[in-house]
Amino acid sequence: MKGCKRCEVLPGPLPESGVLYIAPPAPPVAASICGFLRRSQIPYSQAYENIYQIKLGPGVLAKLLAEHLSELSQQELNDTKCLLVADGAAPDVPDLVRMQPLSALLARIQGDWLLDLLREDRLRTVFQPIVEAAAPSRIYGYECLIRGLGNSGELIQPAEMFRLAKSADLLFHLDRLTRLSVIRDVIQSSINVSVFINFLPGAVYVPNYCLESTVTALKKSGIPNSQVVFEVVESDDIRDMRHLVNVLTFYRENGFRIALDDLGAGYSSLRMLYHLKPDFIKLDADLIHDVDKDAYKANIAANLLDLAHKLEIKTIAEGIERPAEWAWAKQYGADYMQGYLFAKPDITPPESSGGA
Repeated sequence: MKGCKRCEVLPGPLPESGVLYIAPPAPPVAASICGFLRRSQIPYSQAYENIYQIKLGPGVLAKLLAEHLSELSQQELNDTKCLLVADGAAPDVPDLVRMQPLSALLARIQGDWLLDLLREDRLRTVFQPIVEAAAPSRIYGYECLIRGLGNSGELIQPAEMFRLAKSADLLFHLDRLTRLSVIRDVIQSSINVSVFINFLPGAVYVPNYCLESTVTALKKSGIPNSQVVFEVVESDDIRDMRHLVNVLTFYRENGFRIALDDLGAGYSSLRMLYHLKPDFIKLDADLIHDVDKDAYKANIAANLLDLAHKLEIKTIAEGIERPAEWAWAKQYGADYMQGYLFAKPDITPPESSGGA
């Protein structure tokens, strides 16, 4: 089976000149755009009913987006469809299928730095230890957290990259390259314990097609599949549970294990626990923060730990920053711990300090 072009082929640079086709969602939006074009003396015409074509020269697209289109509401940007065609090319059916929200084009232009980062393979993994609750000096595994590397060597946080990638239609590319970067860095760091990797179910269409490059990279790396744990982050806005179950079934059939991250952070925790049947659950850091002082949190966390043990699911308490939090989680049966009390994430896999 061939790899997924949707994930593996990065978009090329935007043309300096050409034609921008715009399909506004309603007459008032069309009138606003056309009025700005007339005032700015930017050539345009009506190509089809409710579809306008704008002739672009160098700098025109940036002017259009900076001075007018970016002032549209987010809903208007999302609902206005567009297609950018280079000079001398005529749109065909495949082009029309690729029409995207105007918000995606705007994000793409504002986020050229992210595309450069992906092209130049400037993704790096930082590792945070997951330690045994009863003996924090013993490391069970590492959570592999991705960072971008800026032009000056500064680390770029994942939230900034994934927010922009989602808006600019680059999420599939970023998610795939994140997995491959983690595999590369795990090899370079000679890690021989479990590695926990966050993944976005929404960035996978068909598992055995979209995840082929990941499975192939692991085979070449020599990392046993049983050493890899894929984490489902609940905040990833899970809407299609059947799709998520299909993705996880693919992972399990290939010998990987599954963790449900941030348990207790959202309303759907128990629903996800029932459907996903994970090997691990990670109790959310907000729930663990001051759990020794807050009886309300303590009751929730204790019941989640008890439920997990009855279901024979291993538990990881996240966000441990104080010895009292570690002592509470240990007392109530957490199997593993993760947090600044033991070690902060670092490019060089840190050894747990055993600070508890």
